[in-house]
Amino acid sequence: MKIDIYKSTIRGDKYLSVLSGTDVSELKLPEDTDTDTDTDADADADADADMLSLSPFKTSVELDANRNMIGLDQEDIKNQIESRGYAMHRAAIISNTTQIT
Repeated sequence: MKIDIYKSTIRGDKYLSVLSGTDVSELKLPEDTDTDTDTDADADADADADMLSLSPFKTSVELDANRNMIGLDQEDIKNQIESRGYAMHRAAIISNTTQIT
């Protein structure tokens, strides 16, 4: 499955993925909750105002279960796209540092 990934221009850790070639302006996203309270790395299904302004991030990304992709839960994205035509997710890099004394 090839996907195109769009990034929220309002909040940089929120992403929308669709099958490659999909016109995101024609998607019927739910007008639902603010996912700011989500603590999961991959925000759940609901859209919020942050997803109303998107910018292309990567195109024609091949999902391949045999290849790890940083920041993408490929199985979850595939399942979301198959069930509703798009996937909403988050990606963030968290750095844990330890002070050496």
